[in-house]
Amino acid sequence: MADVEVFIGDLTDQTFHYEGGDWNHNYPKRISPFFPKGYELFFSLLDGIYYNKIEGRQTDWGSHTCLMYPGEMLPVLEDYYKRDMDNEQVQELFQFIKQLNPHQQYGLVACEMS
Repeated sequence: MADVEVFIGDLTDQTFHYEGGDWNHNYPKRISPFFPKGYELFFSLLDGIYYNKIEGRQTDWGSHTCLMYPGEMLPVLEDYYKRDMDNEQVQELFQFIKQLNPHQQYGLVACEMS
């Protein structure tokens, strides 16, 4: 299996198309660091999409994008990282999300990187 990562992408990226588009590298431009424990989170997000717990879809051969406001990302990630809340990388991630525009949607991207 390829390396997998999770990150926040910019939905205003003109090369990204949530509906349709070319399935070669069709994911929004990364604006965040890669998330800690991305491998496990990748599969958690895919489960959330396929069980209709979060809004998202496959947008590339190896990528899924969830459309979320920062306030929607936080509870999903708080639940996932509940045992790692003291981790410095996790805290930096949460601070990054809290600084995003709360009225703008972003892509929470689960992506195969190779």
